[in-house]
Amino acid sequence: MNNNNFIISIPTDLKQIESKLVFGLTKRQLIGFGFGIVIGVLIFILLKNINLDIAMYGLFFVASPIIFATIYKKNNMYMEKWLKLLIEQKKLNPNKRYYKVSKRNLSIARKRGLIKNKKTKKKKIVTNNKTINTSNQKEVLNNERKTTS
Repeated sequence: MNNNNFIISIPTDLKQIESKLVFGLTKRQLIGFGFGIVIGVLIFILLKNINLDIAMYGLFFVASPIIFATIYKKNNMYMEKWLKLLIEQKKLNPNKRYYKVSKRNLSIARKRGLIKNKKTKKKKIVTNNKTINTSNQKEVLNNERKTTS
């Protein structure tokens, strides 16, 4: 009896599959590495007349960001798309977050001075046929006590 039961894993997202061209590299990686090498070699040739060490550092510091940007992927986005979205979000279209007070954060907002306390209604108190507002009630009562004693 033939047992032809093979288990093959199939990725759920077919957009993540990239075709490999040469040496297991994708077309994007080949173009990125080629561009990095060409720019790096040009910088090396220009700087080698000054000093060989400076030429090597120049090659490294010019070619390595290009090669890194070719390989790096964050949240399934390549570096240029990720940087474009980051710049759009931070600089071009910054979000303005407005503070809204709800019942949950009312006490915190008062402590931090973000909102003023509710205005209390002034109550009138009549003593000795005099009308006193609650805002200066203590002062008036203290003055009356001093004058009567």
